[in-house]
Amino acid sequence: MPSIDITGMPEEQVEAIAKMAFGGDLGWHIGPFLLAVIIDGILFGIVSQQYITWWTFSNSSERKSYAYLTHYLIIASIAYTIFEISYGMHNFVYNFGKYRAFLEVNFPQVVPILGWITSAPVQIFYTERSFRLNGRNWYLVGLLGTLICASFGMTIWILVICQWISSELQAELIVQPVQSWQCLTLAIDLIITTSIGWGLYKSKTGWSDTNALVNKLMLITLETQLGPTILMLGFVIEFAISPPTTLGIFFEQLIPKFYVVGYLATLNSRVSLRRASQSVISAQQMTPPALMKQNSYNAGFGQLHQATVKIETETYTESYQLQNTPPGINRKPVIYEEAEISSPTQWVEHLEFTPNESQSQSTLVNNGLNIV
Repeated sequence: MPSIDITGMPEEQVEAIAKMAFGGDLGWHIGPFLLAVIIDGILFGIVSQQYITWWTFSNSSERKSYAYLTHYLIIASIAYTIFEISYGMHNFVYNFGKYRAFLEVNFPQVVPILGWITSAPVQIFYTERSFRLNGRNWYLVGLLGTLICASFGMTIWILVICQWISSELQAELIVQPVQSWQCLTLAIDLIITTSIGWGLYKSKTGWSDTNALVNKLMLITLETQLGPTILMLGFVIEFAISPPTTLGIFFEQLIPKFYVVGYLATLNSRVSLRRASQSVISAQQMTPPALMKQNSYNAGFGQLHQATVKIETETYTESYQLQNTPPGINRKPVIYEEAEISSPTQWVEHLEFTPNESQSQSTLVNNGLNIV
């Protein structure tokens, strides 16, 4: 679209210019306005379901700072969705059939600042987690904090410059501020994702349980950060190729909700990890020890196993030859034949006790043999 100042022009002339700008391909030029509102509504439904899940399972045990942040983000999401609906109603209901409505900058000029209000708290949340995972790295916090503040400055700059723009036809005048804001936001997302992934990677140990958990956390980090990062990357590429097109508005309007979806997905992932851990423990308690799988460093990436310690034992046997017991000094060894004692009953029948008064003890008599 050419850069045209429509200040002071009559409405009929502005309408003719807008029809020339958008009427060639309605789907390409006007479709992004409608799709942004529809997809934002779908994302708000996802956010609502995530918030209900968090409220059910984590609200009572959540840290106060995280709980306040979650409540704030859901309120900000509601306000942003109301803004999107108002923008859609303005374009497609109150100004139905009028092309000049899509040239107005009253709504688009506040999208960056509204997006920062929603995305900056999420970025601060991930900055705090990255700070702890990387050994309380204050340099990292300083870098990310500076970039977040600079991003806020860019949104204010865009809002100020838009006061001097009459329509979307002059979008080329804000290319540099918008690109600066885009690059700052993209840099923040990339640094956060990389630093959290690196911190988790350094947390790996030789235990398969720990490594499997770390791998899951790295995957969750990638999944939750991938949405807004890819969306902002697409916004940067599109705006660099063709700044005046309306496709950039589509990316710009969806970015805030993707941050909230990723944040709530991170919080709710703890519930699924806790359930998986409890199911593994229950399965291990019900499984006989003989059927437990041996722990392995390399095999622990697929699923969690019971941590086991294998102990090898060796038994040594040492034998000694004992000497024959010497006979007592008052006794003589008597050798009996097997036949003489083969019948225990006969032995008992002929066993008698006779007193021995001279030695004050008893003498056992058996078939004429005296055994003292």
